[in-house]
Amino acid sequence: MNTMDAKINGKNKCWRLTKNRLIEQLGLNVFRYEKDKRKRNSKIAVTVAVCLVLLALAVYCGGIAYGYVYLGLTTLVPSMALFISSLVTLSFSLFKSNGEFFGFSDYDLIMSLPLTVKTVINSRFLNMYIWNTFISILVMLPMGIIYLGVEQPHFSVYLMWIASIFLVSLIPTALAAIFGAVVAAISAKFRYTSALTTILSIGLVAAVLLLLMTAPTADFGFGELFDSQTGTLNEAAFSSLAPFISERLNQFYPPTKFFKEAIVDGKILSFLLFAAISIGVYLVFLQLLALKYKQINTALTSHMSKRNYKVTVLQQSGVTVALYKKTLMRILKSTVAATNLLIGCVLAILLAVSTLIIGPEKMLQSMDLIDYLPLAKNSAGYVIAAMVSMTNTATISLALEGENIWIVKSLPITPKKLYDSYLLTNLTFTIPTSIICSILFSISLKANLSEILLILVTPLSFSLFTAVAGIFIGNRLAYYDWQDETQLVKQSLMSLIGMLGGIIVIALLGAVANVGSIPLDSKLITTSINVFILALTAIVYLHERNHPIRE
Repeated sequence: MNTMDAKINGKNKCWRLTKNRLIEQLGLNVFRYEKDKRKRNSKIAVTVAVCLVLLALAVYCGGIAYGYVYLGLTTLVPSMALFISSLVTLSFSLFKSNGEFFGFSDYDLIMSLPLTVKTVINSRFLNMYIWNTFISILVMLPMGIIYLGVEQPHFSVYLMWIASIFLVSLIPTALAAIFGAVVAAISAKFRYTSALTTILSIGLVAAVLLLLMTAPTADFGFGELFDSQTGTLNEAAFSSLAPFISERLNQFYPPTKFFKEAIVDGKILSFLLFAAISIGVYLVFLQLLALKYKQINTALTSHMSKRNYKVTVLQQSGVTVALYKKTLMRILKSTVAATNLLIGCVLAILLAVSTLIIGPEKMLQSMDLIDYLPLAKNSAGYVIAAMVSMTNTATISLALEGENIWIVKSLPITPKKLYDSYLLTNLTFTIPTSIICSILFSISLKANLSEILLILVTPLSFSLFTAVAGIFIGNRLAYYDWQDETQLVKQSLMSLIGMLGGIIVIALLGAVANVGSIPLDSKLITTSINVFILALTAIVYLHERNHPIRE
């Protein structure tokens, strides 16, 4: 076989790996061959929900472009389109890189095939690139239609915009993969690789979010963007602020500058620089990653044991405690599950810390909402509860058993003991977070005793409710024949309902308690809501505790 035939054969193998991966992620075989109507309906529901979210993203981006055009800031649309697309794709792929490039479940099987390391890396990168390019289309296409429809530039600009849609995701995808490689390389040198990977991933997000939340906002005039009386946009303030933001984006992310020069000024050289940087980053990433790819994955999938290990004392614990420890470690050792499910608790703590450092008065003043400070005291409990409710491990705990579910069913235990272990795991994360955030908010808001009790009790009540509701959801939507944990955490209906359902319920009840639609004191309404939620939690738990484990 000559060199050309070898390259063609390598490309075919790369595409076959990518195609099989896409079929698995999209769940096409479920639509084609699955006979279980409940599983098919669950997949259809997830697909519809995801499509609605993506449609909303496209409409929102189109609205941003239209707003810029309406305010006479049409020349700023290209740089904003590129930056939004890059930011969204980076956010979607940041935590996906560890499960996509490193430590994936079928690593041994894939590497045993007659494939080169570059072929495997290319297939995994191509998979992420296809998903991210699809997101780029949703962002840049509607913004491009509005910009190009208004400006009607030279035909070459149309071609550059279309080509850019397929180039814009290269750098964010490579950056996300580099982040995953750095985290995996560091973690591989330690004994508890999964735990360290999780800590480093969450730590990075916490650092970025804390930087954003503690950055002074009043100096930028964000509080003047909207009229405090009517809520309408202050066009003059926005028109003066938008160019400043655009200029900062061009300095922070140089590709936006080259793209803007190519589209607005018609500079072909700037577009070529943009394309060269995007493709060059990918090629450099591919060459560097191939050098240590096997070593990193081997270290991640291997387990260290002591040579001088001796059995001394064996500790015994009750059934519920043993199941609790197993479930807790199952969540913590899964980087995909931990980083995605625990992010709600991280956000809640960061917000509470930021409020304490900056002060609620300054935060509200920067948004021209200082008059709503008394309302913030009654809303604080709902804000904490909404964020903490995103951490709902109970919804997927049963499904996480996977192919080992037969072992759980064969154990001489009642369903109640298993469900209690799932509840304890969920509450291990949510209860301490709720208490810490409630204390921090109470200090920063200078709340009195009755307000402190409401700030404390409200998130605790909802934490109990969402955990029990998670058991209810998991018992009806769980499935065990998944191939990748990402399918459960990011692509399952149970996870979607578990993360967003609590936020919707809490937001609605919080609005009822605080908007003044009911002629009662807001504290009394919140107290009544807490009593109702706790009673509902008890009813659902008593009904669900002996429910048969889902087949």
